[in-house]
Order: sequence, then C-alpha cells, then structure tokens
Amino acid sequence: MKGNCQFMASIHKRNGKWEYRVSYKDPTTGKYRNRTKGGFVRKTECEEAARIIEMDKSNNVNLSKKEVLFSDYFKEWVDTYKIEGRSKSTVNRYYFTHKVIKENFPDERLIDVTKKEYQTFMNKFGKKRTLVTMQKYQSFIHQMVVEAIEEGIIHKDFTRSVELIAGRDSKKESDKFLEPDDYVNLIKISKAKSGYSNISATMIYLATETGMRYEEITALTWDKINFDDSTIRVDKAYRRDEIELQKTKTPSSVRTLTISDECLDVLKNYKLEQQLYFKSIGYIDKGNFVFRTKYRTLVQSKTVNDSLKDLLTLIGAKKMVSFHDIRHTHISYLMDSGMNPKFVSQHAGHKELKTTLKYYTHLFNKTALEQNNELKDIFDNITKER
Repeated sequence: MKGNCQFMASIHKRNGKWEYRVSYKDPTTGKYRNRTKGGFVRKTECEEAARIIEMDKSNNVNLSKKEVLFSDYFKEWVDTYKIEGRSKSTVNRYYFTHKVIKENFPDERLIDVTKKEYQTFMNKFGKKRTLVTMQKYQSFIHQMVVEAIEEGIIHKDFTRSVELIAGRDSKKESDKFLEPDDYVNLIKISKAKSGYSNISATMIYLATETGMRYEEITALTWDKINFDDSTIRVDKAYRRDEIELQKTKTPSSVRTLTISDECLDVLKNYKLEQQLYFKSIGYIDKGNFVFRTKYRTLVQSKTVNDSLKDLLTLIGAKKMVSFHDIRHTHISYLMDSGMNPKFVSQHAGHKELKTTLKYYTHLFNKTALEQNNELKDIFDNITKER
C-alpha cells in the first residue's frame, strides 16, 4: 500500500462488486463504528479508496463527519461562521442556499458529491437567475467546500471551475441611470408631491437630493437633521425584520450631508404635517422616525419602488429605474458636473475612491455626444492648422 499507515481495512466482494469496511472510534461518543462503501468494479479501486480513509484515520480526522450530509454540513458551517455580525437579509440568503441544497441533494453525503452532479445542479438552479445571483450563491458553497477540505472531510473541491449559466440577463449598467433631463424632472415632480400625505414621494425627493440609500433614509430620525446647519447625519440603516436599527453598510458610510435650502423647507413642512397628525391621534413616536407612516409603520422597499415607477411614468422617463438607481444617478450627476471625485466619494459614503470611479464612470448620452464632438474638433483643428 502507498503511504506510511498500516492497512487495516477489510476488503471483500459482495454481489459481484468490491466493498471495504474500516473500523474507527467516534471521538464524540467514544464508541467504535464502521465506515463501509461498496460498488467498486476493481479491487485496486476499492483498496485505494480504503487507503485514503485509513490515512485520514491515522491523521486523526474525525471519520464520523465523513457521514455528514451535504445540506447538514452547509447549515453547520453557516451557523458557526456566517451568523454573527451579519444582517438579517444576508443570513436569509445563506439559509435559502441551505434550503436549495436540501431540496436538490436530499440524502447525499458531502463526500459523495461529484463535480458533474454539482454542475448539473447549478445548470438547473441558474435557469431563472442572473449571473450576479449565481456568482453569489456559488461563492457561499465554495467557501463551505474549502472549510470541509481543511477539516479533511473531503479532498477535492467539486465547485472548482464550475461553469455558471444564467437564464436571466443581469441589468445593464446603462439601465441603472436616468438621463440628466429625466433626473431633473424626477427631482421636480417628487418635490412637488412631497408631504406627509405622500411619504414615498418625499423619500424619493430626499434620495435625489442626497444619494442616500433606501436603508439609510428609512432609518433616518428627526434628531439627525440639523435645521440650523442644513445637514443630515447618516449613521444608521434599516433592515427588514430587524427589531433595532443596524449600523450603516460600512464604517465609511457614516457621514454628514449638506442639503439645499429647498430640501430643508420640504422637510420642515413635512415635519409639521406629521406632528399635527400624531397630535390629533394622541400618538408619540418613541423611535422619532422621519418616515413613520400614519399606520405607525415604516415604508417598505416595494412601496417606494412602486411610487417611483408611477412618478417616472408621469414624467415620461426613458428608463424605469429602481430606488437604489437614484443613488447611482445622483453620484454620476455630481461627477458629470465636474465635482471633485474624492469629495463625491466621501459624500456617497464609499470606503475607497476606486469604488466611486469603478461604479460611477457612466457617461450620460448627452455627455458622451459632447465628448465625441470635442474629440472630433481636436483632430479637425490639427488638419486646419496645416
């Protein structure tokens, strides 16, 4: 046998196929158990498989874990490494991945998953998903596999070099931005419709003016708005299903934003309307939320996105964008207007300048046309000078 371990496995033939049995002591219970696997056509293949188990045994690998199901190990990995400090939405993604694994590999041990099986699973899983989504879930499972290899439970990475085939197209970068004229019209229409009777429009208006994320706007409390200095302090984020507000996306997302006098006036009038309503029903909002509704709830993402769609339809916008895309447009608009990229990065709450430059190098159609004309003029002038 190869290696320096003593070969202790029992090799025998059953129903025309070779089978091995390895005896080991379960470190958890202290009892002796057998590890058996059959179906080998050749005796040498069976001996090689048994040798690997014996090597694991001599290296003090917990052989009882070799019996663990793919789905069970993934959940154990998530519970151990991926819960603490994660938002509810992130944790839910991990648990959704566990659910999908359990449905597609119901009784399969982790050590029995093959590359071909996994590829077939990913082909099926990707039929109704975008490439970005596929890459995210592939990352989750790959991280778990790496951990399993380090534990000695499996020896090969069955997720390595898997081909991700998406059934849905990801949103094009150009579709994540409004053109300047539509952006300006959105600012105007959302401002005109702002008020406590239309909270979503007010949130949309604030997003166009500040580039704040939905989670940041929803978490905004009145004590964070300084009406004397015309500033908003961003230091909390709303997470659906969370009882308490969470930290912002990153430490760099904590920032102080300057707002226009017009925006300040809208917020002043809105606050007065909200105060009068709460007083009329005898309600005191202990959370002090800016966007607490008449139903004493906070506005959900779907609600504000539906309102945005209505406003974009009203102004005849050339594209239908999401609430988060207002942030993309806001930052691109500032960059396009010639503002210092470092200032824009700090204003957006990005950790690094390269993030701002990477995601916001979008050229509006009008700007692209102007740049092309300037390029043309440069070389036309060279010719004329001769």
